Amino acid sequence: MSPRDLALLVLLAGLWGSSFLFMRIAGPELGAAPLAWMRVTVAAVFLGALLAVRRESPPLSGRWGAMTLMAFTNTAAPFLLLTWATIHLSAGYGALLNATTPLWGAVIGTLFFGLAAGRQLWAGLALGFVGVGVLVAGKLNDIGSAALLPILAGLAATACYGHAAHYARTGFAGVTPLGLAFGSQLLASLWLLGPALAEWPAAFPSWTALACVVFLGVACTGIAYLIYFGLIARIGSTKATMVTYIAPVFGVAWGALLLKEAITPAMLAGGAVILIGVAVAGRARKS
Repeated sequence: MSPRDLALLVLLAGLWGSSFLFMRIAGPELGAAPLAWMRVTVAAVFLGALLAVRRESPPLSGRWGAMTLMAFTNTAAPFLLLTWATIHLSAGYGALLNATTPLWGAVIGTLFFGLAAGRQLWAGLALGFVGVGVLVAGKLNDIGSAALLPILAGLAATACYGHAAHYARTGFAGVTPLGLAFGSQLLASLWLLGPALAEWPAAFPSWTALACVVFLGVACTGIAYLIYFGLIARIGSTKATMVTYIAPVFGVAWGALLLKEAITPAMLAGGAVILIGVAVAGRARKS
């Protein structure tokens, strides 16, 4: 991996890790659904502008069904669920829960997409979900049963990501990464419009909340997609997914430094076990 690609990998991890910080700041004011809708709409506008500059056609013709499902599982549902979970937990916990995405990808790939499962894969999955148990127990000890639904929402979001990672490889032949990103964001905006209107805040958002929305849409979604897809093209998907190991570190760090969130022993222990499990499972999938 070149120094340039390594730097881009770290930048991507910083962007995705910071998304939990901005969700935590703007979420309580805007609500989960309005914030998720604003984020994907801003991203769709940004990516659509890039399509126009590159003179690429939107990739929706003949793919409405597949793209609509992709938009739901890869963007609309997980953004809504993770935003809601992060509002009720913390930026750091949201980032750590998001680290379970490869574990769900392995489970769903094994059950529904023909992924071969050996002992090492199952050992990694078991370790990862033990880590989730440590996180859950720690948060239940901190704030009680009120943590259970947000934690389940976060895990449901990462299960959606796990499905989308496999589904993206089917039914989209000939679609450029930019086109796929634009189509999924545009249709996710339609998915989230109804929930967003139902929860729309009565007061005009503060400039701080609006700035968070713009950064989430342009940097954490639009630019992050372009960096990620570029890395996949140059260094391969296996190395590009190393971002999963780094992003939670940024998520926890941003929350602690900027929001004064406590870093508890349960977070450190649970997060470490999750990442070890991801590493073991990931190594098994490569072999």
